[in-house]
Amino acid sequence: MLSARGGTEPAHSRGFTLVEILVVIVIIATLAGMAFLSLGSSGARVWTGEVQRLSALLQLVADRALIDKAHYGVVLEAESYRVVRFDPATMAWQEPDSALAGARATRFVAHEFPPNVRLEVIAEAELPAVESTEFAEEESDEAAGARPQFVALSNGEVLPVELAVYLVEDGDFARGATISYSSLYGLQLEWQADAF
Repeated sequence: MLSARGGTEPAHSRGFTLVEILVVIVIIATLAGMAFLSLGSSGARVWTGEVQRLSALLQLVADRALIDKAHYGVVLEAESYRVVRFDPATMAWQEPDSALAGARATRFVAHEFPPNVRLEVIAEAELPAVESTEFAEEESDEAAGARPQFVALSNGEVLPVELAVYLVEDGDFARGATISYSSLYGLQLEWQADAF
């Protein structure tokens, strides 16, 4: 077609249709919703990871005690935990030797929970109180601080323990998980309901 100006114009100029605009809006809304949900649940994901990490560590410590033929324990606090090993020479629980081989040494380093995760010991291992046993401890603040709540013995036995790990949101417990371990039942992990 020739125009009055002497040039050619396309027969039909093309723009965006309503359907194309709606498809783009739906895609953008879907991506925004997915981003919002993933950011909103990051605290829950961190908490889930911490629960699984602690469960795996308890299993590893129990296995390591049997392999090394040594008594291992985990000192559990509200905001952190660390692995200790019983030293028969000093008759006390101490940090594992730094001479441990590479990967094992890095697995047994102390770990602090993120600010929104809290640990509570519901039932801890009861060590024998007889002073003639290898578990006898001095009544000092230093020895009391190193006393583990989770204990795995060299013969493969694990003294019963029960722990709760909570997700804290707005100063209140939002979610919880219970970890229990004993020689009879092994490691048991129970995820509690979202609302308490």
